[in-house]
Amino acid sequence: MVDPKTWRALCGKAVALCGSQATFQAQARILRRLVQVYGPVDVERMIAGARELGWHDLKSLGSKDGLGRRWALERYWQTQKGAPKKTLDALGDILQARGLVK
Repeated sequence: MVDPKTWRALCGKAVALCGSQATFQAQARILRRLVQVYGPVDVERMIAGARELGWHDLKSLGSKDGLGRRWALERYWQTQKGAPKKTLDALGDILQARGLVK
């Protein structure tokens, strides 16, 4: 199993996804099973992807066919690939505005 600090952090992210403590408590076993099978790092990525997709529960992540889990991970990686380019573009705009680069 995962250490208590990591487990609390994952539970907090899951509660934020579900919208309430009561909703999360009804689905806590899904989170526990996901962590046991895929590990805390991948589950954290799944939760982040689910939030990006606008999902409000863990049921889709825990489906038998794994489609929701794969969608959430794919969405997570899509947002991660796009982040550095936006940051570099913003940095370039700042440098150009200050006249430091052309």
